[in-house]
Amino acid sequence: MPRSFSGPALRSARRSAGLTVPELAAAVGKSQWTIYRTEQGHVPVPVDLADALAEAVNVQLEALLHADPLV
Repeated sequence: MPRSFSGPALRSARRSAGLTVPELAAAVGKSQWTIYRTEQGHVPVPVDLADALAEAVNVQLEALLHADPLV
């Protein structure tokens, strides 16, 4: 089954890593608005950003993905 990026998983991983939205945004070179929208699931997440986010919150990329039954 295809998988897509999970904003809620990112939010959880960010909090577990002890990072604020501004800190995560700075770590990946994106705006705070981009991080907020990503966590809410409102924007598509390119692979390079997904990789950077996973690295910044110290998890494997797979931890930020979920099964997408609509695809």
